[in-house]
Amino acid sequence: MSTPRVSSRNCAPLFCCHSCAAFNDNCLKTGLVFLILFRSAADDAGALITLASAIFIAPYFFLSALGGELADRFDKARVAQSLKFVEIFIAGFAVFGFARHSVPLLLTALGCFGVIAALFGPTNYGILPDHLRREHLPTGNAPIEAAQRTAIRHRSTVSALA
Repeated sequence: MSTPRVSSRNCAPLFCCHSCAAFNDNCLKTGLVFLILFRSAADDAGALITLASAIFIAPYFFLSALGGELADRFDKARVAQSLKFVEIFIAGFAVFGFARHSVPLLLTALGCFGVIAALFGPTNYGILPDHLRREHLPTGNAPIEAAQRTAIRHRSTVSALA
């Protein structure tokens, strides 16, 4: 059996889901930063941007272990589907926050995106052994990790241009 490719039936959906999730999370954070920079007083902007980063990152510290527990206890595909379904409503809430130019609503949405990401990460990586043979895990993990890094790097490039 050959090594898995990103376009294979087992890897492609996971690759797309992971790369889009990383891009969406970082796109929301960047959009919020732009809104803060252009709508807030200069003194408040730095503190709000730092707060936004803390709100997004904090769930990783507190909920990643819970995400791993959920991934081990329940069907990983069902957990991932449930989390992504909830994320649709959170994205709608974020759109509402952008329409209202509301920093508090967007900070809440960003925190919710952080919770979803913290719970989804262990599930996403934990599902690989269910779909790939042991010797193919590094080959299957590499494109998913590269997609996440590319999505984050793209967001950094956009932020630097602004």
